[in-house]
Amino acid sequence: MIEEAVDRLGEITAKDTKDYIKESYPKDNVNELTINAQVIACSVNHSSAHHYSDSHRFLFFLGNGRFRRYDAKKDGLWEITPNGARKVAEDVKANDAYFTQIDSAGQMRLPEEIRKKLQVGERDFVAFVADDQGNIVLRKAELRPI
Repeated sequence: MIEEAVDRLGEITAKDTKDYIKESYPKDNVNELTINAQVIACSVNHSSAHHYSDSHRFLFFLGNGRFRRYDAKKDGLWEITPNGARKVAEDVKANDAYFTQIDSAGQMRLPEEIRKKLQVGERDFVAFVADDQGNIVLRKAELRPI
């Protein structure tokens, strides 16, 4: 519901989100305090986001209670630590090499140029494959049921 609100409204506050949910889902009994908490929990950079378990973080805190959809290319890479949010890096490219940092959850973000070269998007799979020389090669992967 929050993701739907930010996609529809662009920039949001917790109040905007509550109003959107009440209007869009009048029959649902949604706890307003839960919405407040979830907006913060969905942020990659809110100073209180570390109080919430790792969740799908898709909001970027702008200050003064305002949020918008997180854009790693524009906002950089953020990590939620036990002490709060911290910016860890921007996408880095040196010559033909791309660098990204693994976060505390063991996840990494593929730079946009690599995603385009692999022709992968959201929810696609990639595989790390060792070649005969022991080099690790990243490839687009497809999972099939057994």
